Amino acid sequence: MPQAPIGPKDTLGDIYYKTYTEEARDDAPHHPPWGLKQKDTFMEFAPCRDWYLNSFLPGEVNRQRARTHDGLYHAYIVGEANTRAANYQIVHEWCTMVRERGDWEKYRERLLRWVKDFEQMNSTFAEEKATFDAEKKSEEWGREGLRIKLCAAEELLSKERAK
Repeated sequence: MPQAPIGPKDTLGDIYYKTYTEEARDDAPHHPPWGLKQKDTFMEFAPCRDWYLNSFLPGEVNRQRARTHDGLYHAYIVGEANTRAANYQIVHEWCTMVRERGDWEKYRERLLRWVKDFEQMNSTFAEEKATFDAEKKSEEWGREGLRIKLCAAEELLSKERAK
């Protein structure tokens, strides 16, 4: 495929893409010849153009150059239709996702309140159970103690009667 000659107004990116050949740079990593700087933003035309024109791999640029005008037009229409359809779906799902996230946050807060309430009730229950068990033991011990005294008194009485 014949490459256009380098012109006087060609940028570094133009030269990079015009001089690319499969044989010379087949396995070389792609280092786009950007003139972009750290402070640049995509709010201005020049950085956007520089990024857009220099972000594609030279092999892909050559592949697209080899297409016919009808082939390029067909690829453009199919790509745009798919991109716009995907954008619609992304925006639609984003709205649903934000709503679901809000519902999930409310559910999470409700569960955390329930866990906190459960822990408080569980500690209260443990305290009441300990108190109940202590009372039960003292009552059992009291009953047992009285029974032992009663038995001792009965023995003593029976010994006294026997005498």
